[in-house]
Amino acid sequence: MNKKSVSLILISLFIVVLAACSSQPEVESPLVGTTAPDFTLDNALGGQVSLSDYSGKPVLLFFHMAVG
Repeated sequence: MNKKSVSLILISLFIVVLAACSSQPEVESPLVGTTAPDFTLDNALGGQVSLSDYSGKPVLLFFHMAVG
């Protein structure tokens, strides 16, 4: 391969990578002080818990995804 072919391949690869990165939708980050949307989850005791159950109280949310 000559230098021209290698350069063309590298430029093409760069364009493909750039296009793949730019095609992801932008996600707005939550703002401090805004109201979180209400949701309901199953708890470890077999019941359900909703965020609205704690309305007006400080809440710390921690989400963990099990892998495997």
